[in-house]
Amino acid sequence: MIEFAQPAALWTALAIGLPVVAHMAYRRVTEKFYFSSLRFIRPSQIPRTGKRTPSDIPLLLVRILLFIILSLLLADPYWKSPSTPSLEGQNKETLIAIDLSPSMGGWGGIEEAKEKALTILEKSENEVGFIAFGNTILNKIEIGNDRDSIKAQIQNVLPDWSRGNAQVLLDQTPAMFSEKAKERKLYILSDFQESDWQTAYTDLQNSGITYELIKVGGESEIEGKRQNNLSVLEARAVPAGPDKIRVWTVIRNWDDTNKTAEVELIAGGKVKAKNIVSIAPYGSVQSQFVIKEGDFSFAKVQLVEGDAFALDNERSVWLKAPPARRFGFWMPEFENDETDQEKSFLKTAVASSGDNGWNRWEWDQDRADALRLGDDQLEVQLLMILGLGKWFEEEQLGGLIEKYISKGGVALITPGEPFSSTVSILKSNQFFDYNFVRVAGGAVQSKNPFRIGALESSSALSEVFAGKAARDLYLSAIHRFGIMKPGTSSEGIEVPLRDQEGRPLALIKPFDGGGRLVFLPFRMNTTWTDLPLRNSFLPLLMELTQGVERESRSWPVIEPGEELIGVSGNFIAKKPGAFRFEDQWVEVVLSSAESSPDTFSMNELTESLGGPGVDSTSSTVEGGDSEEESNPLWMWFAILATTLLIVEMLWSRPRQNSNAQKQIHA
Repeated sequence: MIEFAQPAALWTALAIGLPVVAHMAYRRVTEKFYFSSLRFIRPSQIPRTGKRTPSDIPLLLVRILLFIILSLLLADPYWKSPSTPSLEGQNKETLIAIDLSPSMGGWGGIEEAKEKALTILEKSENEVGFIAFGNTILNKIEIGNDRDSIKAQIQNVLPDWSRGNAQVLLDQTPAMFSEKAKERKLYILSDFQESDWQTAYTDLQNSGITYELIKVGGESEIEGKRQNNLSVLEARAVPAGPDKIRVWTVIRNWDDTNKTAEVELIAGGKVKAKNIVSIAPYGSVQSQFVIKEGDFSFAKVQLVEGDAFALDNERSVWLKAPPARRFGFWMPEFENDETDQEKSFLKTAVASSGDNGWNRWEWDQDRADALRLGDDQLEVQLLMILGLGKWFEEEQLGGLIEKYISKGGVALITPGEPFSSTVSILKSNQFFDYNFVRVAGGAVQSKNPFRIGALESSSALSEVFAGKAARDLYLSAIHRFGIMKPGTSSEGIEVPLRDQEGRPLALIKPFDGGGRLVFLPFRMNTTWTDLPLRNSFLPLLMELTQGVERESRSWPVIEPGEELIGVSGNFIAKKPGAFRFEDQWVEVVLSSAESSPDTFSMNELTESLGGPGVDSTSSTVEGGDSEEESNPLWMWFAILATTLLIVEMLWSRPRQNSNAQKQIHA
């Protein structure tokens, strides 16, 4: 039978009244006759009133039929007829997928998903399977298994802590259906949070899978944003003076209205302090607490009042100093006095650059030696290679250094003997494309030592060395260094330090991973070093190796699902909290992306899933014995409308008068 995809368009059929009105209003024009005189014609009375009826009835019927056909064409007609009944034994399979990302733990999402999933399971007559997903596939029951086990799994699901990734579901779905299945139906129950679904893409229709998206947890949603959520976005502990620790935290308001929140600090199971903060719409605000150092090892910051998403209302933070950064040395196997003195000076300089709190350096030669043997899992933040020479090439350490720096490590190199050999090794390993000119100065202190030139005003070091610090730096005496000139491919090499004649005294090559390689074309010899160099080289060394904007020291902060590599094993974060791992104190925090209230609409999602889940011109009744086929009829109606339009145009064309006009002459 005929059905219409746009039945509302049938109201346009009321337009058939237009040709009727036009035909009733039409008045035939009387043919004129010319007479020489009107005196012999008797006058007659013309009736002024009377019933008016349509004229030219056949043409009127053609026009009415044309309007009816156009109205039906706008309603998008199609012919729906039952197809042949499906064969016995034809498999129909249904898969129920539930999103267990952390955001489903708020806004009533997980409970609503359970309720709707159980309804689908109860009403479906197909073979049913189940899959739960978050950052990974958390649980699955193959299609065709016992429905009671699927029901029990649905009733017991809980949100996971790891950040959601919808792509893992889309990659796994085709493999869940059997090859003999003639009908594959997928139900996805999720809040469709933007952060979890924004990179998801697949073509389910190409895999023969029809799907239905069921959005849950959206009762308070307004224009794609869920309401009523505050979150503890960040928390950190830093020294605040003698025997005190400052704990500061950031509270985020995800709503479009101003919010007031009470924040409390809990340590040792007791509330130690409270603050009340006011947060602007879509804004953030800091809240700080100061407590005594040493009383507790960690604390928890939390919001007193609950909201629609409770999983992001607290955060744990360690109240202990983070682990010290480690440094070590690579040197030739047989040390000489110059190398031994340089090592002693640099060890003292680096170790004394820290403090007793949150910024400490520790000499760890064992880890440096392990790195030299190829064990790159042992962390060393600063590696100093003294007297670079043939031993470096013989041990083939160039590849290890490049790998170490590409992972964020920092290496400092000083030259060996002869200086030309050091430059050759640097060029062969593609560290620095600089050419050696000659060695300036002698081995003993001269009357006119070389001094550091003034720093450029645009240099980052100029902001660090100002006033008295700059005076000490510029008075530093260097009695011997190698003069170097840039080669043909020396782009990307920084020269932050020069002598008074503009010759390089430090070369830095930054790497994409955040690491850097620093080469000093001179050696630190304390026998001829003056006091200004001692005073200025310590901060200069740290600025050259660590950068002017060094990151603040803190404990490792990771999200659930991430992993830390250790010596005896690895630490896999499962849920938020404060944990001890080997010599580290780890903070595990919920991903801030899971607090976002933004969700996708169904139209936006269907574009990423290969089109609409169900064809708008056909429907399938789950568990029925037959399917219905639909064939569009718009083309036939368009042909009929065109034919009627041509007939109407030919019929209504102007006709030539058959009666010749006669002129009557007197």
